Amino acid sequence: MIEVATAGNMVEAMLMADELKSHGIKVFVSGGYLSGAIGELPADSVLRLYINSEAHVDRAKAILTAFDEAKQVQLPKRWCSHCEEWLEGQFEHCWQCGNAMPDPLKPNS
Repeated sequence: MIEVATAGNMVEAMLMADELKSHGIKVFVSGGYLSGAIGELPADSVLRLYINSEAHVDRAKAILTAFDEAKQVQLPKRWCSHCEEWLEGQFEHCWQCGNAMPDPLKPNS
């Protein structure tokens, strides 16, 4: 087994594992049974992600890097023309009226 990443908590570990699985990479998360000890043990030494194939290491690391970078993107607030409510950029639909919002990253949408 080859270690490809560490995670700060179980939620992060599962999100990372799910991202790898969605790209067809089999992944194993170790240390889940130790997650209750985080605080006593350093978080980055408890939860680790492993894959079986050496051939997929570079691809797995690239996927996780892109996944991490995507979390850092701050989308601009948008105005719902239907109910006139301001929405945080991550919403695909207006939380007030349910109206579909245009994609902020695509021009003319």
